Amino acid sequence: MTYPEIRQKIEDQLAQLPPDQLSLVSDFLDALQTRGNKSDRSLCRLAPIKRGSKAVDLLKFAGTWQGDDLEECLQFVRET
Repeated sequence: MTYPEIRQKIEDQLAQLPPDQLSLVSDFLDALQTRGNKSDRSLCRLAPIKRGSKAVDLLKFAGTWQGDDLEECLQFVRET
C-alpha cells in the first residue's frame, strides 16, 4: 500500500468513528508521538522476556507488591 493510499484509508476510517473512539485514536497518536520524541530509552535496556516460563515461576514474586497504588494499577489493567 502506498503512502497516499494509507493516508486515505486512515482518513476514511476516522470519518466513520464516533467521538469517543476518535478520542482514543487521538490518545494513541499522542502516545506514539511522545514515544518517538523520548531520548530516554531506559526500557530498551531491560532483560528480554524468557519464553517458556510457567506460572509457578511467578510465585517468587507473590506478596511482594511495594507501594500504595495497587488499586490504581488494577483499575488501569481492567480499563485497558
